[in-house]
This record gives sequence, structure tokens and C-alpha cells, in this order.
Amino acid sequence: MHGTNTNHYSANTEKPKEKKAIVFLCKTPHKNTIDFAVTLGEQQDFDIYIVVDDMTPLETVENVRFIQISDMECITTGYFNSNINDSATHIKKNPIAWDKFCLHFCEKDKSYDYVWVFEDDVFIPSADTIRNLHEGYSKYDLVVPNNECKEDLTVLDWHWKHIIGKTRPPFHYSMVCAMGLSKGVLKVVREYVFQRKTLFYIEVMFNTLSMQRGLHVIAPLELKSIVWEGEWDMDEFIQLPNNVFHPRKDIENHPKLREQIIICTAEGYVPQKELPLFILKVM
Repeated sequence: MHGTNTNHYSANTEKPKEKKAIVFLCKTPHKNTIDFAVTLGEQQDFDIYIVVDDMTPLETVENVRFIQISDMECITTGYFNSNINDSATHIKKNPIAWDKFCLHFCEKDKSYDYVWVFEDDVFIPSADTIRNLHEGYSKYDLVVPNNECKEDLTVLDWHWKHIIGKTRPPFHYSMVCAMGLSKGVLKVVREYVFQRKTLFYIEVMFNTLSMQRGLHVIAPLELKSIVWEGEWDMDEFIQLPNNVFHPRKDIENHPKLREQIIICTAEGYVPQKELPLFILKVM
């Protein structure tokens, strides 16, 4: 009989389980970052990774996988230049942890459907914060704080002179200290490296490549508190209970802040100041 589909599926066939990961990026992991990663591994249905830029040997930690890749391997495989250069930002290095993240998830392990990435100075209020982000936004390919568009290339402020020629305009950009990305985004990054033998600046690369390929990008309220310079404290934590915050470089205080949020919420703490105007505009 012509045209008959010979594939038979049971009505009870289960949809393949989504494979998802949470990844922290750091130069050298702070104990509190490791401890929080362990907590996430115990409480959440994600694989947990910490990308460590230096190559100092680390002890095995239950529920957490460390990724350490040499600078030379990044360079020889084309996974470098995610920083502007080795002197333009505070990191003063090329390759950096972002290059090693891309190399691992674009080449070494391409099995993940969705990955959430956080630099270690991002404050995450609770283990549930990431679960809520995933449930709310994992239908999008790229979840970032912003998706601004640079069309006027006659004004080369910021780092634009280093971006011209990396790919075709227009360019889309955002901070990416915290973001979510699908297998589709990882695929287009891998394709770019295959063609160009390099990455380019992360704050432009992820957004621009995603927009070029027609992937779905969203900049939700929950990531609007990811900024270059911001002052975040209990008033913001209480008013934005589902947000993550950058920068809070005092990683040694992150556990105490999480405890204080629980106490203040239970006691009905009333914030004393308004949210920043750039947050209020999107609420």
C-alpha cells in the first residue's frame, strides 16, 4: 500500500526528557559558589557545572562538575576572542572562562537542550530562582538582559571598532553575565567558529548570531537587574523576588543575603526606596 507510514508509536510514548544545565563561570571558584552549586544539584533537576579559568587541580565535589580547559586548547580549536582583547576589560586575559564554556558545550558535549549561565558575581537569591526562570522562559532560544540594536555604524563608541567585520550588521547586543540559551544558539556559535576559527565579543556575539538566524530572543524583567554598575540591596531583593542581580562581587556575603531575604520576607519588610527608573520603565 503506497504512502503508508511504517513507523508505529505507542500512545504512551514519553517525550524525551529535557537535558538542561546550570553553569557558573569563574577564574577560581569561591567556596560559596561551590556550596551554592552543590545545593542546586541537590534541589533542582539540572546538571551543575562550574567553568574554572585557571588550571589549579580541584577536589571532586558531589553533584558538581568542574570544567577546566587549557588556553592553548581554546586557541587551537578557535574558541578564543570572546573578550575584546587581553587588555580592554578588567579580565586582562584571552581566552577566558566564556571561551571555555563555548568550547565545552559547542564541541565536547552537544547533548544539552538548554543551558543557564551565570558569572560568579551574579547574586541569585534562591535555588528556586533559576527553576522559575527556566519554567518561564526556556521556550525562547536566548534569554538575556537586553537586545539592543546598533544600526548607526558612523558612531563607533563603546567597543564597536573591534566588532566591525566580525559578521554582517546590524548588530544586537546585551550584557550576558546571566543568560539562558538553547541548543540552537550553541549550534550557531559552533557554525561561526567552524567558518571563522574564532569567537567574538560575547556581548554582541550571542544576540547578533541569534537574530541573524531567526532565533527567538527575549529580555525579561527578571534579568533587567544585570547591569555594569548597580547598587543592589534588600529593597531591590524584596521588590524583585524573581530577579538575579549583577554586580554583587562580595561573594562571601551571598549566603547571608539569602538568609536575610527569607527573614525579611517572613517579617513583612517594607522597602524604603523606589526601584531604579530603568527597571520601572519595563514593569
